Amino acid sequence: MSQRVVLREFSSRGDAEIVRELLLGSGIEAFVTSDDCGSVDPALSFGRGIQLLVGPSDAVRAEQIIVEGLASGHDGTEELPPHGDDPL
Repeated sequence: MSQRVVLREFSSRGDAEIVRELLLGSGIEAFVTSDDCGSVDPALSFGRGIQLLVGPSDAVRAEQIIVEGLASGHDGTEELPPHGDDPL
């Protein structure tokens, strides 16, 4: 397994996954991990946190992407057309 570093810790798996998708969309391999007994006891993640991992060589760039994404309000998802509008 390649070496990974903890970039950030989250209290919500959903928040961690949003940031992970932002990084993946920018070409950075990222992983979300938590010690919650294989999702059997999600409450454990409140005390232990949910970690976002990246490769050491990607850490600085990943942090810049996150900061820029937060500043712009971009969460890594494309804006969808209003319901009922066919984009085709």
